[in-house]
Amino acid sequence: MDVTIFPPFVAQVMLILVGAISLVALVGIAYNYSLVINGREELAKIAALENEVKQLQAEVKEIRGWMAKAQLKEGVPQDKVPRPDKVKPEGTAEVKKIQTEVWQAFIDDYNNLAASMDVPKAAEACVNFVKSHKLQMLICVEPHDSASGRKTPMYAPVDETEISNFWAWPIPGQEEDFVVVPNPLPEYDEKLHNKGGMKETFASNYETGTFHQIQVKLPAHFKQHLGSWSITQPGVIRVK
Repeated sequence: MDVTIFPPFVAQVMLILVGAISLVALVGIAYNYSLVINGREELAKIAALENEVKQLQAEVKEIRGWMAKAQLKEGVPQDKVPRPDKVKPEGTAEVKKIQTEVWQAFIDDYNNLAASMDVPKAAEACVNFVKSHKLQMLICVEPHDSASGRKTPMYAPVDETEISNFWAWPIPGQEEDFVVVPNPLPEYDEKLHNKGGMKETFASNYETGTFHQIQVKLPAHFKQHLGSWSITQPGVIRVK
């Protein structure tokens, strides 16, 4: 039987039913074999097997009930249920549109830039990228300090691309809100990770060593108010 003609839930239930029926058949074989052997010990096992058979029969009956309810819920005959791979989900385009963040195009552009930092004019490309996207550049002036009880790093703006560690893109219509990505030009090493504010700003796969490429999976979110920058949500990056 081709289980793909059933909806996913019903198909799963059918698999459970087939497994249960197979188990019942095996129990029946064991039962007949035990009758041939005879003996007290075998009879005790038979009694146990009989109980298991009764329990399995009850489970099969319950599974059949689930199947009937599922088919009724679908509202169509079983042989008329369309294959799941042939059904186009309703509202797919609308769902994708809603789920696409306003900053996604910027992140796509950034990842394309970050993937080409090994070219001769990479520094110039970074300067042009900052200008074209009207980014604000930041550095971490004080990282997380457990001794003082400060849980988040402190950030400050800078004017030169090559010394910046973070780039902040203004979210349209949200004057104080920014999405933030790392400057992809410098090498990502232990110093930048531990003392540059990176480990507090982004979750990453970094453990040790030096890496030359960064990919942003999710940008960090910052708030800028009266010249003061603070992180509101960490991002996710991958170094390689």
